[in-house]
Amino acid sequence: MSVATRGLQFLKWSFLIGGVADALVAVSWLLIASGDGRPNVLSGFVGTGPAYRFAMYIAALFMAGWSAILFWGWFKPHERKGLLMITAVLLLVSILAELVFYRSILGGREFIVGIAVRVALIAKFSTSYFYARSSTENG
Repeated sequence: MSVATRGLQFLKWSFLIGGVADALVAVSWLLIASGDGRPNVLSGFVGTGPAYRFAMYIAALFMAGWSAILFWGWFKPHERKGLLMITAVLLLVSILAELVFYRSILGGREFIVGIAVRVALIAKFSTSYFYARSSTENG
């Protein structure tokens, strides 16, 4: 398998993994919005009240949209690889914002797992982006 083919496969897997991950989060957030009472899958936070549920509904819509964008990237991965870096930066911002602004209300196993999953996605997306970029420049 050539370096360019490997780079293409890395990109496609990143778009697929990102799309599936965001779709799962969107479904989880829709369940919260429906009054399910489950903890937030990314942070472990359990909110209550109609304002929180409405915010989760809006967040779920945006997450579903981002999931669709990542699936769209799968069809032309080299042309759309920048989406992976945008996603990686947004994931990093979400981690930093939670640590800076919300650490007093977040914690526990779910919070640690949520951060670990986001760090793994950042690593996957960044690695795929730079590997594919170098493979198109060199191959």
